[in-house]
Amino acid sequence: MSRAAAAWSAYRAAVRLALPLLPAAAMMSPKLGRGLAGRRGLLPRLRDAAPLVRGGVWLHATSVGEYEQARPILRRLRELGVGPLAVTHFSPSGREYAASHPEADVHDYLPLDRPADMRELVAAWKPRALVFVKYDCWPNLVVAAGDAGVPILLLSGALPPGSLRRHPLLRPFYRDLFDRFARLGVGSAADRDRFVTELGVSAPVVVSGDTRAEQVLLRYDAAAADPLPARLASWGDERLVLGSTWPPDEALWWPVLPELLRERPGLRVVLVPHEPTPGRVADLLAAATRRGVPAAALSNWDDAPGTPTGIRLLVVDRVGVLAGIYRAATAAYVGGSFTTGVHSTLEPAAAAVPVGFGPRIANAEEAVALTELGAGTVLRDPAGAAAWLRRQLDDPGARRRAGEAARGVVEAQRGAAARSVDLLLAAMAERHS
Repeated sequence: MSRAAAAWSAYRAAVRLALPLLPAAAMMSPKLGRGLAGRRGLLPRLRDAAPLVRGGVWLHATSVGEYEQARPILRRLRELGVGPLAVTHFSPSGREYAASHPEADVHDYLPLDRPADMRELVAAWKPRALVFVKYDCWPNLVVAAGDAGVPILLLSGALPPGSLRRHPLLRPFYRDLFDRFARLGVGSAADRDRFVTELGVSAPVVVSGDTRAEQVLLRYDAAAADPLPARLASWGDERLVLGSTWPPDEALWWPVLPELLRERPGLRVVLVPHEPTPGRVADLLAAATRRGVPAAALSNWDDAPGTPTGIRLLVVDRVGVLAGIYRAATAAYVGGSFTTGVHSTLEPAAAAVPVGFGPRIANAEEAVALTELGAGTVLRDPAGAAAWLRRQLDDPGARRRAGEAARGVVEAQRGAAARSVDLLLAAMAERHS
């Protein structure tokens, strides 16, 4: 038995063993519990939806970030009259976000990766093409679609330097998986090299670009009509935005924020936790109070007339506003890079703002590009964070050049949706020629 065949057998055995354990695991993970609850009655629901999407294009976007990458592709397909369109999601956050931002004829969860369920869904929907966005490729779905003659594509694809798929023991499995694809459209030349050189994929790999950048630019432009960024821009002289933060990110800044605020009376801080639950917001406000920093939640600040004086730190307690907030930033820090990996640095880059982040950035090519251009800086400790912020505030010329370089990283991806859709249409034409 080849190593790839052995890996496939191991994967299917792991699926059989793991799936019955999920209800017990969900008792310790509310997010997993939401996902399982959302899948109750899923297969009958998807069968009932078949008349709406049969013979169309099916995209899978696991969570919010991947769905944001899918949206420009979906809009481009609509413009060209290609449809119907279906989108499946793995994560409850992705499914819930798509419910309020629909772009397809059908949005729903993807079934868990049982071979029989995937075969049944492919047979019911009979898609003209199956597209995975970024990297969430479910093996049994790939096999079911391939066996049915459906062209499979990866768009806005990524193979980060830290990906487990590059592990020597897993490479044969993923090489075999991706060789079942008609096209791999990837975000950067570095991704292409990793797929071709390191993973050894023989399927066509094309640098089509990262569609997420186009979605970021659209959100940035739309935020011009939002009164919140304009109001923030008149709040103080300088604004540090701490975006998508987790406790380790806040631990980087809490030791130095009181000193920075004392020495710079015009400085204001906007703190945007990645998950702004009531408990998290209350904890952050309490942490500010303990350090003598006058703080308020955005909802309370919204209710006050004008731009209240005395407040030095604002905790954002709602979602969907961070892209607009970056428009008012003088400098921005993006969280996540002391845990699993940095969150999106494209949003502050689109606002032409210099960006700081922690050390774990290998998951994001754009963050690496920002550091290479001098528009992004890795911050490892509170003293380094304070020194970085002082440099941004004390040298407007250098700050402007860094911001222009950051904006250039985003602008370089314009046209990614059109290039991605061209790949998709070419694969569909080959299948039906």
